Amino acid sequence: MKFAENTSQAAEYLRQAIPLMVKHNIPPNPLNYALWYTYVSNRVPELNQELDKTLTTYGTCPNLVGEQMFREHMIKDEVDSAENVQAGLIALVNNLHEHAAETAEQTKDYSDTLQDSLDALQADGGPALPLETIIQTLARKTQDISDSTQRFQQRIDDAQAEIESLKAELEKTRQDARVDPLTGLFNRRVFESELGTLLYGGTEGAVTLVLVDVDHFKRFNDTYGHLMGDKVLQYVGKLLREFCPEPMLPVRFGGEEFAVLLPSASIEQAVDLSNQLREKIQAIRIKQKKSGEVISSITASFGVASSKPEDSINTLIDRADQALYSAKQNGRNQVQIGR
Repeated sequence: MKFAENTSQAAEYLRQAIPLMVKHNIPPNPLNYALWYTYVSNRVPELNQELDKTLTTYGTCPNLVGEQMFREHMIKDEVDSAENVQAGLIALVNNLHEHAAETAEQTKDYSDTLQDSLDALQADGGPALPLETIIQTLARKTQDISDSTQRFQQRIDDAQAEIESLKAELEKTRQDARVDPLTGLFNRRVFESELGTLLYGGTEGAVTLVLVDVDHFKRFNDTYGHLMGDKVLQYVGKLLREFCPEPMLPVRFGGEEFAVLLPSASIEQAVDLSNQLREKIQAIRIKQKKSGEVISSITASFGVASSKPEDSINTLIDRADQALYSAKQNGRNQVQIGR
């Protein structure tokens, strides 16, 4: 994104942005300065709408959300300088440079041929070469320069396609670092980042955590195989995406365990959601292709805990984990609350 304001206008935008950042407990880092500078300038209405919605939901702008907005609205047209993309672009530029030099050389050769032909036609005593020879030479050189220009244009088209491929590869690499490849949910790294923001970012209201563990999953894998186990995890991930829209954040916590963050939600709301998910998981039916057997013994246990003012990431997770352990000990396929 290009900023074209004069000095006084830029200073005014910054004076407006800083109090907003302080008011909403936005960390004073360069990314956030740029984000809120753009916000007060009203140059990207979509960004303003998303930020307003985020403030309404969280009371602040969580780091992960801010980074995502920055990428989508402020640098979406920029090519990242990651090493693989940079190397690819350098190779493309070098390749185009070589073909541009070749085309330039052929263009010069064609220009020289035109000049020679003109000199031959204007020679004293008539053309120095037969007219037919001059015409044939011009025709051949014209075809050569046309072919060269077409090849260069094709190289440009190929380069553009490769640039798009490199950008797609970079985006996939970014996504891979945050997303679990099996379920498509965010991973634990994202979970801990967001939970930290919610706990330490000055957000009003408690954040409620739900831990979900598929019952007897190791035994299920041993009995039916890992491919069937993967299908179960994928289905649970699908249920979490469907039943946990924003501002909730469902993630794959690890192995057969999942987690859901519910900002500003009550313990009762989290329990209701957990029971809905529990019943949906209990209703899973998977048919084995080879034997035709229908597997209907899939259940999950849930541990729920709401944050307290003195909570850290670990203490909140521990309480939810203790509740999950109680659900397992008391017979599984149930929801327990951590105190």
